[in-house]
Amino acid sequence: MTLNLYTGNRMEALVDALAEVLRRNPPSVFEPEKIVVQSRGMQRWISMELARCFGVWAGAEYPFPNRLLQQLFE
Repeated sequence: MTLNLYTGNRMEALVDALAEVLRRNPPSVFEPEKIVVQSRGMQRWISMELARCFGVWAGAEYPFPNRLLQQLFE
């Protein structure tokens, strides 16, 4: 698993950067893309923005930071 970390205070710029990364390196249909979020509202907004960018967006996982760290250490 590759970990890319992007920080910023403008969600629009961050989701545009995420969409560009996904365009260059499309995720496997057999392995879900993991996008760390701070809230379920953020998860819904990111999903809607990615669906707007790509026409359809499904199959991603949205763990909270603690859950991702737990998965990495397992």
